[in-house]
Amino acid sequence: MGDQQQDAAPRRPTMRDVAQAAGVSATAVSLVLNDREGARIAPETRARIVATARELGFRPNLTARQLRLQQTQSIGMLTDGIAASPFAGQIIRAVQDAAWKSGRLLLLVNTDGDPDLERSAARELLDRRVDGLLFASMITRELDPLPELASVPSVLVNCFPAPDAAQIPAVYPAERYGGALAAQRLIDAGHHDIVALTGDDDWPARERTAAFRDRMRDAGLPVGAHTVVPGRYTTASGYERARGILQAPDRPTALLCGNDRIALGALLAAQSLGLTVPGDVSLVGYDDQEELADEVRPRLTTVSLPFYELGRRATETLLGLIAGDEAPARAEVRGELVERDSVAAPRHP
Repeated sequence: MGDQQQDAAPRRPTMRDVAQAAGVSATAVSLVLNDREGARIAPETRARIVATARELGFRPNLTARQLRLQQTQSIGMLTDGIAASPFAGQIIRAVQDAAWKSGRLLLLVNTDGDPDLERSAARELLDRRVDGLLFASMITRELDPLPELASVPSVLVNCFPAPDAAQIPAVYPAERYGGALAAQRLIDAGHHDIVALTGDDDWPARERTAAFRDRMRDAGLPVGAHTVVPGRYTTASGYERARGILQAPDRPTALLCGNDRIALGALLAAQSLGLTVPGDVSLVGYDDQEELADEVRPRLTTVSLPFYELGRRATETLLGLIAGDEAPARAEVRGELVERDSVAAPRHP
């Protein structure tokens, strides 16, 4: 065997090794490294044990700790598609950051909205004895939570339960607040003739549109049949609607867009007609979409969707539930107005 023989893997240090190197008892090492409450260990002795363990490369026996705590120090996460999203994926990053900070491992399954896969994945995660579950939706929406979520502490992320469904705690964006921010920015700039280009008929669009109507009425501004123009959340839809609106002799001075892609379409439409933004028409988007809002010229003033904060708040709520704390039934997380270059005072207020 000679030269082909591989060196044996180094032996993993034990608590007994730490005790011998630190000159203390194995019991003292166990009390300190397992962070047992009420252990009467002098501060200098505790510091010496921790330093010795670090020096030797000691790592705790997680299986033993899990048996003692009756927890696996892991949380499961199911998503219906955000793992494939370039910006909603910030939710996953936040969950992982918060889980790791708490000493827990994140087990993630992306289901692409397949209900059978969602049920199977939830059961698999429960079979692995995760301490809690998160379910994150790509689109903010009302849903019937999976029955499996009732088996362990669970939190919904970017979605909320239907009134007649199991009331799982939920963390989601404050869409009406965000819609009000966007509308108010244009009103404060002096615009009286504003048209909203909304997106698909979903909960976020309805909330943002309601906020727009409320702010217009509060400002004493007209809200007529043509003040809100529905469509899709796409650049093409934004372009087609904006081009038609901006060719009218009584064109509006500002467009409130349902997302940044609609705003991009509106920007292209204005430019195709020889109009300048924000000189001839002001634009406000929504989402603060990465690699779009800050990259186009002029850069888009928009409202951010707080994806990272959603993930962080949801994970902290879940960790609290695991620890036995109570959680609010619903928590709204506010985005922020991101001021850039696409809004100015109207030339003819």
